[in-house]
Amino acid sequence: MESISDVNHQDPRQAVLSLLYRYSWAYDTNDMPLLESVFSENGSTGGVVAGTAIGWGQWHGRQRIVDELSAIRCSQPDRRRHVITSPVFESVSADRATLRVYLSLFSYGNGKAPHLVTTGEYVMNASLHEQGWLIDSLDEVLESPF
Repeated sequence: MESISDVNHQDPRQAVLSLLYRYSWAYDTNDMPLLESVFSENGSTGGVVAGTAIGWGQWHGRQRIVDELSAIRCSQPDRRRHVITSPVFESVSADRATLRVYLSLFSYGNGKAPHLVTTGEYVMNASLHEQGWLIDSLDEVLESPF
């Protein structure tokens, strides 16, 4: 993995993409210290399944986000793989960015071969903080429940 100092010296687009990739790796590998390192102190996250009453969050604050996502991750008997594609920057500057990406969520384990469980999109707002680029908000819309 890249170090924070390496990421801060990249083009803002690369740094922001790296931030989202680290979020995905952190969740998928149950690396809660890494997950904690990608959110700003006052960050927020939440999501919905389109066309349903299913949702989670909106959680505010780095520690609450980590606690809630850790509880979800530990409750899942399978393992997940978040595959991020088709990044589009809605805005980007030297210290702020808004990014929209597609998500393909795969599952494996419990005797099942890897398979696609849902798709959706993330909208992420990130900014440059003293510690480097951090997620200020990450919102998810899934296209189907799983």
